[in-house]
This record gives sequence, C-alpha cells and structure tokens, in this order.
Amino acid sequence: MEPIQFTLSARAGIADEEGRMRGGPACVEALDACAMTMRVGERATFECGAALAYGKEGNFSFPAVGKDRAVVLDLEILGARGSAAAPEMRQRDMTYEQRVERVRAHRSNGNAAFAGGRAREAVREYSMALTYLTEDFMMQLFDKYEVEAHEEFVAAHGNLAAAYLRLGAFEDAVTHVGYVLKVDENNAKAYYRRGKARAGLGQEDAAREDFLKAKKITEAAGLVDANVVKALREIDAAIRDRERATSAAFKGIFNTKTDGGDASSNADANVARQPPDGGGSFISRAVASLFGKSRREGP
Repeated sequence: MEPIQFTLSARAGIADEEGRMRGGPACVEALDACAMTMRVGERATFECGAALAYGKEGNFSFPAVGKDRAVVLDLEILGARGSAAAPEMRQRDMTYEQRVERVRAHRSNGNAAFAGGRAREAVREYSMALTYLTEDFMMQLFDKYEVEAHEEFVAAHGNLAAAYLRLGAFEDAVTHVGYVLKVDENNAKAYYRRGKARAGLGQEDAAREDFLKAKKITEAAGLVDANVVKALREIDAAIRDRERATSAAFKGIFNTKTDGGDASSNADANVARQPPDGGGSFISRAVASLFGKSRREGP
C-alpha cells in the first residue's frame, strides 16, 4: 500500500517552547520528529509509519487518510521565532563523531521512554536517531567507521521494531526487522521480533520459522533464550489448535449420519451395506422379485 503524501510549509513560529510543532496536519508526532532535524530554509521529504501519523483510526476530516496508513511529509521550514538559542547545526555540516553522538543520544532517550511505557515517544526518538544515518552518509564510510555506524543502524531499527510491537503495529515491526536482517542475517533477536509480529498478524507458520531460526542461532552460540523457547511453545500450541479446529470442521462436513435420519437415507445405507453373496446384488434381487410376483399373479 502506497503512503499518502502531504506538502507542508511550516513556520517554526508555530512551535511551542519545547519545540513541538503546532498546526498543519493532525499527525503531530511525525511533524515533530521531522521538523526537529531541520533548519530554516531547508526542505526535506520524510516517510512516516502509521504509528507516528494517524494510527489505527485514520483521519476522516481533512486530509482523509485510511486506517493504518503511512504518510510522506514534504516539509519546508520557512521561518523561526521565539527562541534565542543557537540554531541547530545542519546534518551535512556535522562530523562523523557528532552524528553518532546524536544517534546515541536519541536512542538513549528512546530506551528511557520505552522502559517507562511510553512506546510512541520511543518510536519518535528512535526515528530521530535514524535521520542521522542516511544512505548517502553511510555509503561514504569505511573500516571501523562503517562497522560502528552499521551497529547503530541495526540497533535503532531493532529498537523501532520492539516499540512498534508494543504498539501493536505489527507490519511496521516486520518492516524494521527487515532492515536489520539486511545488515545482520544472523541476528537472533530480529528473528524473534519478526516472529512475534507475524504471530500478531495471524501468520503462525511463518512466525514458527522465525522462532526456529532464532533458536538455532542462539544455540549455536551456546545460549538458551527463554523468550524464544516460550514463543515456540506458544506458537506450536496455536498451530495445533488451528489444525484441530480445521479437522473438526471437515469431519462435520463429510460425516454420514445414519442414526435418526429419514427412512430413505437409512434404506440407502442398508442397501449399501448388503454383502454381495447375501442373496445377490440389489439389481438381481429386484429382478427376481419382479418375475416371482408376476408368476404368482398370472392365470
């Protein structure tokens, strides 16, 4: 499903003292997260998941957005007022160390929010962390810098997957696990999280495959993950329940009822149960009966 696109011209003058944007579309959380990464005069495009936009309910006024829809914000900051603080440094002017510092700061804030039960706030912070790890920036890295940045990239997407799981945004969780596995295909935690998301989507068989992969990876490292073991036990029980329900449904469809049925159906069943040497076939007995009757009724 394609995300819905909005074009916004936001003046920072509608930001409050804490920097939150006021006005514009109702997807305030997405607008906050995006605008906080920009400076006056900049224009940027952001794709935001449903959890930071209009959520499960959607928006039925203006703009009309369906349930669980992602949005693309084409955002331009035209002006600012009300703050004497020094302007935020442009990302493109930051050194590698400054970017990584911002990433870690937002991830730390996100972890605190997640631990405090504020999953939406955590999503915002983790999303902010990823704005500093753009594709163009990552492509320029090499050696230890590339390794370190990819570790932060994997951690931030993994954090986002966990936060979306808590929000019940299972498709978003699957998406962010996909980013993790592109970089680290042996990430047991990623398989576990995708398994939980797929289970939430009713994809029990696919979820079981992910849990088995997570179990195999952890066991290869000489470890046992109790969460994975529990998840496997639960998904196996769910699959057994599904199979029993399916079997019972088919049994009910194809089961032939002979007790208490009507006379014709019982007669048919009795005919079907006649042995071939118990007086001949049904047809031969019928013919014999006919001719016998004719002889008795003749002159």
